[in-house]
Amino acid sequence: MTRSIAPPPSDLGVEIRRDVTLASSTTMKVGGPADYFATVTASEQLQKLVAWCHEVRLPYFVLGGGSNILISDRGVRGLVIDNRCRQVRIEEQGNRWVLIAESGAAMAGAARTSVRAGLTGLAWAVSVPGTVGGAVVGNAGAHGGEIKDVLLHALVMDETGAVQRMNVADLAYTYRDSALKRKRPLQAGFKPVVLSATFGLEPGDPMAIKAEADAYLAHRRQTQPAEPSLGSTFVNPPGDYAGRLIEAAGLKGTRVGGVEVSRVHANFIVNPGGVGNATAQDVMALIRLIQTTVKEKFGVELEREIQLAGDW
Repeated sequence: MTRSIAPPPSDLGVEIRRDVTLASSTTMKVGGPADYFATVTASEQLQKLVAWCHEVRLPYFVLGGGSNILISDRGVRGLVIDNRCRQVRIEEQGNRWVLIAESGAAMAGAARTSVRAGLTGLAWAVSVPGTVGGAVVGNAGAHGGEIKDVLLHALVMDETGAVQRMNVADLAYTYRDSALKRKRPLQAGFKPVVLSATFGLEPGDPMAIKAEADAYLAHRRQTQPAEPSLGSTFVNPPGDYAGRLIEAAGLKGTRVGGVEVSRVHANFIVNPGGVGNATAQDVMALIRLIQTTVKEKFGVELEREIQLAGDW
């Protein structure tokens, strides 16, 4: 039974709905309902809503672009916050340029803004799925670039509800990981929330930067599937590629329920039928099959890059 809650403060301007299905809010198009669901459009609104959750002891989960996340078929307990805080701006600060983006902004969109401004540092991210907040937490990367290479600092609401500025060193980045990603909830459902991020960029040749970005976009179109997916399913093991191992194990095209290993890139699990044709359990079953097969054939334990959310 969904827990009853008191309404949030009226000055928040937020409507809270009950039992909202989340599948259409994710790139994989699977997942059950949220007990409660609300959309925020400004960082201050996000901050106040999370503070209210702390006050009434309501677990919360912030949903950005819905990529790199697998939501349980049983759904998510507590409040799912649909993060549409998407402001992006470029400023000159002293002798350097910075791009400041709210956490709900698309990472690829923020990168394209920097490219149009003739600034270097984020061109590699023009094809990266998901939001700025998710990219900061997961140290997103592509084409040899990573968040840790250009992030100056992030504004974070920690698990106690306090807002702090975390410099890149504070985030203790490793490959596709960070101190925020490793942090366990202080209480059930109470985790840090990224509010915004500031990236340090450098001026460059606008035509060369655009050409670089266009090449990355073309490469993505040629090498990654167009069907609904989670993004990269597994972290690349040291000195190798998860996709190569999965393909070498003969698993391309392998199907479980409504999902299959992409025939374009083996490190992607796709949902060819879209919403209603697959389940999160199908995805998990295929993930386990891949892990077991690769371990048996090559002795390599593939680690999930995707995160699990909800009632598993």
